[in-house]
Amino acid sequence: MPTARTLVNAIIGAVVSVVLSFIPLSTILGGVVAGFLEGPDVREGSVAGAIAGAIMFLPFAGLALVGIGILGFGMGVAAAPVEGFVVAAFAILVFVSILFVYTVGLSLLGGYLGAYLAQEYPEQHADTLETIGRSPSPARSDSIDPTRPPSAATDGSSRSDRRAADTDRDRGTDSLETGDSFGTDDSFTDDSSRSDRETERDRR
Repeated sequence: MPTARTLVNAIIGAVVSVVLSFIPLSTILGGVVAGFLEGPDVREGSVAGAIAGAIMFLPFAGLALVGIGILGFGMGVAAAPVEGFVVAAFAILVFVSILFVYTVGLSLLGGYLGAYLAQEYPEQHADTLETIGRSPSPARSDSIDPTRPPSAATDGSSRSDRRAADTDRDRGTDSLETGDSFGTDDSFTDDSSRSDRETERDRR
């Protein structure tokens, strides 16, 4: 289910595609913008790009439906053969299908590329969001990429934890050894006192 954030990014991408419509493959550029703003998750970026393409496609789909309706009404009034209407409607549907693949498909590809760029350049991604008055999601900023090695801070903390564990283990060992030595001394004292009592008994 797309969130409000995704819809806003898709609308921005669709506006960019319309503004740059004089450039070939402008739908890819709109998808890149939507995916970059939605990134760095490539799946979410692809969804944002596809929605941007769908927003661009809606006016063309509406025009196609209106065109088919007008064509059917005109042929009905003119008493034209049904075969001619079927051929014309099929041609319009083929054109609309090609336009759908062009807008939505290329926008989806652009969204994937935009999210990938956001993942590769996180600083530029954060600066862009701050420029337009937005901030990255805390869950995304705190997420850890499993493909990247741990940071030096993480290594330092893990090393300190291991050292603390070793120190506690050494202290525990020393306390056990001290306890054993005390136990040995006590047993030695008991034996000596018992032998003294036996000696005094023999003398009596």
